[in-house]
Amino acid sequence: MKKQLRRGFKTEADAYAREFRKELSLRSHDPLCPWRLAQHLEIPVDPLSAYPEIPEAVAYFMEQDRESFSAITIIDGYRRRIIHNDSHPPLRQASNIAHELGHGILGHRPLPIFDEYGCRHFDVEQEDEANWLGPALLVSKEAAFHIAKTEMSAIEASRFYRVSEQVITMRLNVSGTRKILNFSKKKRNKLK
Repeated sequence: MKKQLRRGFKTEADAYAREFRKELSLRSHDPLCPWRLAQHLEIPVDPLSAYPEIPEAVAYFMEQDRESFSAITIIDGYRRRIIHNDSHPPLRQASNIAHELGHGILGHRPLPIFDEYGCRHFDVEQEDEANWLGPALLVSKEAAFHIAKTEMSAIEASRFYRVSEQVITMRLNVSGTRKILNFSKKKRNKLK
């Protein structure tokens, strides 16, 4: 069951998106490359294919069951490393990496991959936060306003921001940009 995000979290996510763009000398509505952000945060990002020492696992996740593994953060002490499935399309890889960066930015605590029964550990709150922050990093609130204001199509925005159309649509919907711009247009038209 999906829990509600903690109070103020969405505002915090928007602030992170602005802050990292500023640190990377980007405008608040510019595209943000997750590989560049990872480098800035000193979090190495490795493709799964870079691990030939585990050929069975690599082949399984890259060829047989691609959807069962997107990315993971490995933590050694205080150092993080992201391993992502490079058999996914590039736009999906960007989202996978942004999600893992979200965990790192938020300082989420590591959990063992499996519990004593062999079931995957899953912290709903941490996953919900990373599911929100990852797309917010890729398409900031200001970027969503830019998309709506310039009337970019989802396809155009997807190409420009290098994210999937689903991420574009989600960010436009959750940021309320279309509603705000439509309200502003109606208000201006009434004043004419």
